[in-house]
Amino acid sequence: MEALGIILGTISALAILTALVIIVRIAQAQRGIPRVRDGDRLPPATGLLSIVIPAHNEARVIEASVRGLRAQTRRNFEVIYVLDRCTDRTRELLESAAEGDPRIRYIENASCPPDWAGKCNACRVGAEAASGEWLLFTDADCRFAPDLLDAMLAIAQARGTALLSALGRLTFQHRFERVLQPVASTVLIRIFPIDKANRDERRWPFANGQFLLFRRDDYIAFGGHESVKDALLEDLAFAWRMHAKGYRLGVVDATRRMEVAMYDSVRSMRSGWTRIFIEACGRKPTRLRFAAIELLVLSGVFPLSALAAVAIGTLGAFRGDDHALALAALGGGAVVAIFAAVGLIHQRQRAPLLGSALHPFAAATVAWWLFDGARMLNRRVPIRWGGKEYVLEPHR
Repeated sequence: MEALGIILGTISALAILTALVIIVRIAQAQRGIPRVRDGDRLPPATGLLSIVIPAHNEARVIEASVRGLRAQTRRNFEVIYVLDRCTDRTRELLESAAEGDPRIRYIENASCPPDWAGKCNACRVGAEAASGEWLLFTDADCRFAPDLLDAMLAIAQARGTALLSALGRLTFQHRFERVLQPVASTVLIRIFPIDKANRDERRWPFANGQFLLFRRDDYIAFGGHESVKDALLEDLAFAWRMHAKGYRLGVVDATRRMEVAMYDSVRSMRSGWTRIFIEACGRKPTRLRFAAIELLVLSGVFPLSALAAVAIGTLGAFRGDDHALALAALGGGAVVAIFAAVGLIHQRQRAPLLGSALHPFAAATVAWWLFDGARMLNRRVPIRWGGKEYVLEPHR
């Protein structure tokens, strides 16, 4: 029993230290991420903005997308929806929401070359029809506050970025979103720390495909979507390759002005995040498994060991065991520190704090997705996305 107490006490101490490191790291990252509100104080950007939105069966969100764009304070823009092999009511709902607004039009795309990812091909089709000095590629499930576009364009112009990206707030309408989204997002941020994407030295390039704002000349000079045509995460491909060629990049926190309704079911969420994790980990099964094990240790082993330390220490104190109170206090401190870190993670993502109570369960679920991604790579299980199937080769 004494040996078990030593083990639990050691794990609890490690949990406290880890939680403190996480809290400090989040505080440091906060200072290194520009806010979208910074653009409110900058001179407005000039030039026409072309917004390209690939849409494959987006009847669920297309009306909100159109209405959010029509409500923008910036008026000098055009929107090009690329209806990519749609089989639902996307076009009908789009036309109804647009109400004849001349700035909003659509292209119906019926095919995709075999060597192109579907989204990249749809973006290419839209870009070829665009005429703006600025090109924004965004998704139909993104909802913009009225002053988002003006602020982002002002930041891009002031900072001279070739590619400026924005991070929005994920929706938490469904229970599964409130529980699972914060953990899945945290895994991605663990792989790509956002504050490091903005620093001048030792930059860790990152971009978010939900909002990719290019200067048209830079987009064309780089090679446009053809340069990343087979990438399932074209945002990361753009970031890595543009950074390697010396282009200036940036990421902005837009969680107060941009909302993204990514998934409407647990099944679609699992499929989507598994694809994201596979690409973010460079299609490396070992890296996926490492991320899963790390998540299980931090979010499963640590809190369970801390609770066990509290229980065993409390029982031991009633029996008069030596050091029992110290073990209970150490476990209690670990529980407090862990849930303080988890609460901060939820608060940072503007997620309901009640969801943090199920954090260990959510972590186990997301870890399963990571393990499953490694399995799918090793067994060449096809990934279906945007109306196409892809068999990905693992990188060793």
